[in-house]
Amino acid sequence: MNQVLSYILIPLVVLVLFLGAFILLRTARFPRPVPNIPPLERAEVDGEKVAQHLGEAIRIRTISNMDLANNNGGAFFELHRLLERLYPKTHAALHKEVVNEYSLLYSWVGRDPELEPILLASHQDVVPVEESSLNDWIYPPFEGRVADGFVWGRGSMDIKCGVIGIMEAVEHLLEAGFQPERTVYLAFGHDEELGGKNGASAIVQLLKSRGVTLASVLDEGTAVMENMLPGVKVPVALISTGEKGYLSLELSSESAGGHSAMPPSHTAVGKIAQAINRLEANPFPPHKRFIVDLFRSVGSDLPFGMQLIFANMWLFGGVALKKLEAAPATNATLRTTLAATMIEGGIKDNILPRKARAVVNCRILPGEDLRSTYEHVMETVNNGEVSIKPLGSDTLEGISGWDPSPAADLNNPMYLCAERVVRQTFPQAAVAPFLMLGATDSRHYAHICPCVLRFAPYQVTADDISRVHGVNERLSIENCETMVVFYIAYLRECAG
Repeated sequence: MNQVLSYILIPLVVLVLFLGAFILLRTARFPRPVPNIPPLERAEVDGEKVAQHLGEAIRIRTISNMDLANNNGGAFFELHRLLERLYPKTHAALHKEVVNEYSLLYSWVGRDPELEPILLASHQDVVPVEESSLNDWIYPPFEGRVADGFVWGRGSMDIKCGVIGIMEAVEHLLEAGFQPERTVYLAFGHDEELGGKNGASAIVQLLKSRGVTLASVLDEGTAVMENMLPGVKVPVALISTGEKGYLSLELSSESAGGHSAMPPSHTAVGKIAQAINRLEANPFPPHKRFIVDLFRSVGSDLPFGMQLIFANMWLFGGVALKKLEAAPATNATLRTTLAATMIEGGIKDNILPRKARAVVNCRILPGEDLRSTYEHVMETVNNGEVSIKPLGSDTLEGISGWDPSPAADLNNPMYLCAERVVRQTFPQAAVAPFLMLGATDSRHYAHICPCVLRFAPYQVTADDISRVHGVNERLSIENCETMVVFYIAYLRECAG
């Protein structure tokens, strides 16, 4: 009996030891190696002056309204004049073009025409401020007040700071006699908050018509985040290498109507509610690519237990997914998401509605597309009495949606260059690739560039993020300074 038991236990112990060694080896090799980068020689930048210039830009109400008739084109011309006044050397040295009336494209010719150009992007427009929120602002949203260590107002974070930061950096470099090796483009669209169709898209078409392809694009995006990832105690600088797609679908249902005292088993409203319930109960499947790249890049800052889990997703994937799915930000990095954002139906409390409708908005993970997303919604609802179609369009692609942007290769030299500058500028932070969850102008540039990156060079908390498109948007003077320091270093490193 003992001999038989030993025949069973010995192989089992060997197997367990082998498995344990395999798991530990994978864990040891999991963290992405952190390059040894020399410290940055920080340019001398006057953060207070940058904040004052940003405040001047905020005072100009370059608001993008969904109702185009309410948009003030004169405000964009006023902003253009402000840029000319604040940055005379830039306007003397660079070639400026106005694209589609209000967007700006600057060309800074490099010494070596054989090198592919790079492009830095931002946008001039801002979202409106709700009238009902005005009393909640500490300082008026279009006053551009510099106070309490911050510059306050709409656009301070999203993202007139990018326009001002880039222009400050170029002006600084020109004053220092810098000349780029490769050509640099600066592109400032005027309708990013409306989708960029007339701004960034028009700039891309202009460059494409001239046969221009780009080595890299750096646009607005994720920032240096505090308390972003579970288990990571240091700030994390997130460089978004890809961007989710977008699709809005309208769900509608009709019924005969009548008196609410004699209802059918499912009213039009009930059918729509049932459809939404099915969609929320059956989310899109998870994909681990982006989340594993993210945690591998911050692996050396993770507790050992989390390193072990993420290094061995083949074994512990279920545990990791459950934890990640609990937080909206990490859940959105795992899958295509769907949210019911609008619902309407009925005119009176005792009348059965003849029609009800709802709108669901999907953010599509790279690897999926408009068609697969639409088919998932159709198969999940599975109700012939609920009509599902693109919102405001007869086709999936157009005003209702677009496919996700392809993700940049983490081994692309231009990504590595940007990562190096981020590490130098923010030495206190871990650096990791991420997936842009919202929509930016950057997706348009994927047509002429394989390495489109999205990064906002400032450090923020969760409270700061809630201010974007919200109340009391602000950017610290310290961030104003660091932002310009970053753009100066980026241009020296990636264009010099």
